[in-house]
Amino acid sequence: MFGFLIIILLLLPIQEKQDYPLKNGRPTSRGIDSYVEDNADVLILELQEFIGDTLYNANIYTEDLSKNEDQNPLELGNYYPNEIFINNAEIFIAYELEALPRNGRDTIISSNLFVKAAVFHELMHHYIYQIGIEMLRKDQITVDRAYQSFFRIYSYREDPGPRFIEEGICEYVTYKMNETISQRRPYIPRKPSDLNNPEKAYKVFYKYSAYSLTKFLDNRNLKEGIKILLHNRPPSTEEILNPELFFAKLEEID
Repeated sequence: MFGFLIIILLLLPIQEKQDYPLKNGRPTSRGIDSYVEDNADVLILELQEFIGDTLYNANIYTEDLSKNEDQNPLELGNYYPNEIFINNAEIFIAYELEALPRNGRDTIISSNLFVKAAVFHELMHHYIYQIGIEMLRKDQITVDRAYQSFFRIYSYREDPGPRFIEEGICEYVTYKMNETISQRRPYIPRKPSDLNNPEKAYKVFYKYSAYSLTKFLDNRNLKEGIKILLHNRPPSTEEILNPELFFAKLEEID
């Protein structure tokens, strides 16, 4: 009897993950709602393990963001201080990259259309916000006003610099966690108008930005790297087009 019980207990951890509904092979709105509700705490723990730090007061919800007229209907999530909203419109190709059949992956050059990746991406926005608060209140380290929520409300929201850095950090982490598909060398913008082209936004502010930040973040502790980026002024248009100019002027934190 005792031996039989031990066998059952050993088998429990290898049960398959719960299946969530699909329509034409893609996650449904109801399935996205269930996936986020069931896994929010687990995903927070998984990200905490990867970054080696604790996330505080992160609340995750789902919402049909395609109905927001002020927002790109293809947006995967929204972040407000302490609140994350994942789009439950049926635009994702899988709940997790791991669940995508291998033959399906081979046909995709680049994609972040995975529910799990979207959650991690938005949680990283929360982590960036958390680090900024920690720098100001605990470490007494200056955070450039472009990254401070109060100033951003009243500043030019379309400034590409802060967006380039924040989205790049978030996408860098989701890629490092093997939750997105990225081509080795992404599209590289050549002129200022490329940064204002809505059709190129994903390529510039998600893929190219993460690519540009990779060497910098790979060579230091993630949190320390983020602190340095938040402490310095965001890149200008010229520095986005030529990131080496930006990294050359960064001031380290004492």
